[in-house]
Amino acid sequence: MMSVAPILFEPHVIRYYADHPIDYVKEVIGATPDNHQGPILDSCASRPLTSVRSGHGIGKSAVESWVIKWFMYSRPFPKVPCTAPTKHQLHDILWAELNKWNRQSADGDLFEWTDERFYHKAHREEWFAVPRTAVKADALQGFHAEHVFYVLDEASGVSDKIFEPVLGALSTEGAGLLACGNPTQLAGWFFDSHNKNRGMYSVFHVDGRNSPRVSKEFVKMIIDMYGEDSDVFRVRVAGDFPKAMPDSFVPLDWIERNSLKVPTIIYPKFIDIGVDVARYGDDESVLCPVFDKKYQQKSEIYNHNDTMELTGRSVQMIERYNEKYNNRPTRVKIDCDGLGVGVHDRLKEIIDQRRWKHVRVYEGHFGGSGGRLKTDDPVSFANSTGLMWGTLREGLRHNNISLWYDDQQISQISNRKYRVNSDGEIELERKEDMKKRGLKSPDRADALVLALWEPRSKGFSMQV
Repeated sequence: MMSVAPILFEPHVIRYYADHPIDYVKEVIGATPDNHQGPILDSCASRPLTSVRSGHGIGKSAVESWVIKWFMYSRPFPKVPCTAPTKHQLHDILWAELNKWNRQSADGDLFEWTDERFYHKAHREEWFAVPRTAVKADALQGFHAEHVFYVLDEASGVSDKIFEPVLGALSTEGAGLLACGNPTQLAGWFFDSHNKNRGMYSVFHVDGRNSPRVSKEFVKMIIDMYGEDSDVFRVRVAGDFPKAMPDSFVPLDWIERNSLKVPTIIYPKFIDIGVDVARYGDDESVLCPVFDKKYQQKSEIYNHNDTMELTGRSVQMIERYNEKYNNRPTRVKIDCDGLGVGVHDRLKEIIDQRRWKHVRVYEGHFGGSGGRLKTDDPVSFANSTGLMWGTLREGLRHNNISLWYDDQQISQISNRKYRVNSDGEIELERKEDMKKRGLKSPDRADALVLALWEPRSKGFSMQV
């Protein structure tokens, strides 16, 4: 083990590493994070909640150990509770991994590792990390400090009753969480962190096929034994949850593979803007632009019900695109089942007053008459809501749409259920029923499907 370099005690060095965990891992621990591990480390420094689902063998135990050491080094008098569903996973893998990395670290002499505690030698009772097997509800209770960081390994197997006190403790400023695991369960807090509660977390998905640490032989073995369409492959290799809920209209993996963290930049042939107008409470008003029916741009989100202000925001977006893209044909499609009627009527007046011949505004209606997406489709939708969402679903299924990366939007699209009614038609879940399940109104998703909707209008069709 290397002796502690005096410079590591300098306050400016500690402050630097507190915000730069990748450099700490490289320069102090002596390890090199790969392209998946690095962003996870950065997330732990910049976001309070980080949730990682992955296939097997991508190096998550190493990342967890690095995070424990980084937090222990860079914060005064921290407490780092660590847990996993089994003693084997916690002690034989994670805790042993922590010992390995500490032995080779430049700051290793600061700390003492034992089976039951990893602590600062000068402050054993106040500066420590501890392993607690996730079998009792109070396993992670009672950790009070200005700097607390929870590490949850194989998080899909950590029950809600274990996690509840953690969530309460995380409301304190300076607290943080890293949860990693194979996505084995279709329910529970870890599943929710990648679905309905996704907006609360910094979320990562690591497919073992893309990790330099996972051998091609392992991937081939799983495929040969179970098949590429099996849940074993999804969980152990692809890092996906088991088959999506049979009543989830759009599979999560379709949405994620088309949600780009680096969006596509193009000069559009035409522009569609979907406008979903908030009705009440915590609903959002959303302006969602899509270029050429394929490339979503960043949506604008407003938390109010002022229809005239929202009309003004729509005018501002049109003006920006007019100037930037030289008056490209533009369609604005507004949800007019409620307050959106006022936005529609006023915006239409402004378009006429300014003589914007290249701009049209349309009334959109969720819950109108249904039908088929194509005349030869075998499946019919009960209403226009299904037709609009069906357009999005088909675009994602065939990889024909690039979405702006937005965790809230991903959650809203993936959590809408459907059923087959007595007429054999697909019927999407009502917003009221979604709220009964604890979900917010899918305003961002609705604005997106409005933008993709193709209104029937003579003389102003904009097909690519």
